[in-house]
Amino acid sequence: MTGRARRQGVPTVLVVEHESDVDAALIGERLEAAGLRVDTVGPDRSREVPRSPAGVDGLVILGGSMDPDDDAGAPWLPAVRELLRTAILGQVPTLAVCLGAQLLGMAVGGRVRRIPDGPEIGLVGIRPTDGDIHRGSLLRGLDPDAQALAWHWWEVTDLPELYDGRPVEVLARSDRCPVQAFAVGEAVWGLQFHIEARTRTARTWAHSDPARLHAISLDPDRLVSAVARAEPTLVRTWSDVIDAWIAVVRRATTN
Repeated sequence: MTGRARRQGVPTVLVVEHESDVDAALIGERLEAAGLRVDTVGPDRSREVPRSPAGVDGLVILGGSMDPDDDAGAPWLPAVRELLRTAILGQVPTLAVCLGAQLLGMAVGGRVRRIPDGPEIGLVGIRPTDGDIHRGSLLRGLDPDAQALAWHWWEVTDLPELYDGRPVEVLARSDRCPVQAFAVGEAVWGLQFHIEARTRTARTWAHSDPARLHAISLDPDRLVSAVARAEPTLVRTWSDVIDAWIAVVRRATTN
């Protein structure tokens, strides 16, 4: 009997927060609205990342500014990759976002790299792949004109066809990024884009290092304004996807 099967009552979701200014935002709001228990760990919380999801019912791995292979500068990253591998083996419902998706890609033996022609930052179109039509993905039925906030210097480039006997499938791409979303088996998802992002998210990131944005010909204020205009649609679109993931967590706790 697994740790999840022994749990009674309210499902618990473990959130790995790499940096305090990259919080769960919309994901956290939807988890709270659904009445799930949230347990957040990470270096800024002074709580170590566990290497196993034992005792939790769902797992969220957030983004961060560190490189996905910078184990020296971010020494908790190996624990995150091990946590992801054990979550896959147990098919613990998992949502890995941006850096989290890159760590998931590495965990299953895929390749990540710094984007050769510079970062993908701002609102981007998220286009489901043909493969998504044939599986019960979180992105099934996504509007073909759906947008999300992207903010990444690294990307997943190659993924294996299988990991531990489970299919690994690319579910969505953007014009510049061939892997915007992928699934490992039936319960683990990696999303390169920021499904959790709010206007306050974009404002915090844009104003934390405006010179870096100016260096790549991006205006921080215009970027934030674009997210603010799109926020009602972003919240509606991605709340539906987050809620679908929460439903997966609930089903897993009753099996």
